[in-house]
Amino acid sequence: MDYVQAYKDHQYLWSIGPAVDMTGAYVDQDDLARMLKTPTKAMAAHCLCTQIEYWFDVGPDNGKDRAMDVSELIRTNKGVREIAERHGQI
Repeated sequence: MDYVQAYKDHQYLWSIGPAVDMTGAYVDQDDLARMLKTPTKAMAAHCLCTQIEYWFDVGPDNGKDRAMDVSELIRTNKGVREIAERHGQI
């Protein structure tokens, strides 16, 4: 997946809500370390795709420290469904 598409997909999903527990269960500092070691668009795309996979695994935060139902979002939101297909999540 190229950087531009990964960035657009990430922006769309995060507009719904960031993945639950991005600084606990998912250690986003690891992405920062990877980007500092290899500051390329390919690495950025890799980090974005990893975060997108995590979003689909745990769901977006609903603002109450709880995850929204990803399967429901895939079923009802065309954009989420297209991203899920593009990233092999369905």
